[in-house]
Amino acid sequence: MAADQRMEASTKVTSDKFIYTWTIENYRLIKLNVGEKIESPQFGVGSDDKKYFYLRLYPAGRDAESAGYISLFLTPVIDSTNKPDKLLCRWTNSLINDKKVVGKNTDHHDFATTGFLGRGTSKIFELKNIDKLISSQNTLTIHCELEIFKEYESSLKLDIINSKEQKIDKVNLESLFLSKEFSDVKIITSNENDIPSHKNILAAASPVFKAMITHDMLENKESTIKITDSTKNIVTEMLRFIYTGQISTIETDMIIELLKVSDLYEINSLKNKCGKMLCADLSTENAIKILIAAHKYKAKYLEDEVIKFVTTHIELLSNCEEMKEIDDSIVWVNLMQSVVKSKKNVS
Repeated sequence: MAADQRMEASTKVTSDKFIYTWTIENYRLIKLNVGEKIESPQFGVGSDDKKYFYLRLYPAGRDAESAGYISLFLTPVIDSTNKPDKLLCRWTNSLINDKKVVGKNTDHHDFATTGFLGRGTSKIFELKNIDKLISSQNTLTIHCELEIFKEYESSLKLDIINSKEQKIDKVNLESLFLSKEFSDVKIITSNENDIPSHKNILAAASPVFKAMITHDMLENKESTIKITDSTKNIVTEMLRFIYTGQISTIETDMIIELLKVSDLYEINSLKNKCGKMLCADLSTENAIKILIAAHKYKAKYLEDEVIKFVTTHIELLSNCEEMKEIDDSIVWVNLMQSVVKSKKNVS
C-alpha cells in the first residue's frame, strides 16, 4: 500500500542568558539626592558578539515622583553611530538581603527601538523600609537575570508512515558521512583528495557552501567544491561536525585550523564548539597562539576568555618570544586595556 507522509515543524527561540550580581558595600554611608545615581561596572552577555550593559541605581529616587523610593534601571551600552537592528531583552532585577528577595522588577524590551538610556522601575523599594533591605554587613545586593534574543532555529521532521500508522526509522545523517552513496558533490582539498558529500546538507550547514551550490558558479557546474587552503584531515573533521555534530580530534593546532574553516565558511555552531574546546585547553604554553587565532577568526568570546587568562598569568607578558608573535595592534590594545583594568581592580 502507498505510504503516507507526515511532516512536523518546530521553531526554537535561542538566547544568551546571564546572571549578574552587584554588591554595594558600606551602603549606609551613601548620601545622595533625588536624581543622583550610582552605576555598576559593565558586564558582557553572549559569546562571539557580546552585548554590554550596566545597572543604574538611584538611592533616593530618580525624580520628584519617585522620591522616597529606590529606582533601578538596566542600561545597554550602545554606540550611537552603530545602533543594532535588534536588542531584544528580558530581565529580572532583584534586591537581595540574606538570600531573600525583598524587591523585584521584571521587564521585556527591544533596546534597538527606544530606551537607549535604560529601562527599569522608579519604585522598586520604599525607603521607609530600608532596614529590611540592607544586610547586617551593611551591603546592598542586586541580582540581574538577563536573557538576550539571538535567533530563531527552525527544523522539519519528515516521517513515512504505512497504513497501520507504523513509523519507519528516520534517516541518520551519520550514515551519509564520507559515503559515496547518493553523493552529488565532491570536495577537492589542497592535496587533491576527493571527499564525497551532499549538496543539501552542505547548503543547510553553511551559507557560503549554499552560495557556491546555488549560484551558477564553476563549483556548481562541475559538482565540485575546491578547498585549497586546508588539508583533507581538516576538511574531513569539518564534515564530521556537519554530519554528526562531533569533533574527533583534541589537538590544539587542529582545533585552531577548524576554527579557521568555521570562520571561512560561516559555520557558527562549529566556531562555538572550537571556542569551548580551546577554552578548556588553555595553558601558558598555548595561550598566545590561541589569542592570535581567536582574533583573526573573529571568535570574540574566545578572545575575551584568553585575554582574561593572560592577565592572570603575568609571566606570559614578560616572555619576549611569545609576545613577538602578536603582530596585530588591536590585539595589543585589547590585551593592555585588560591588564590596566585588572591592576586597577587589584589596587
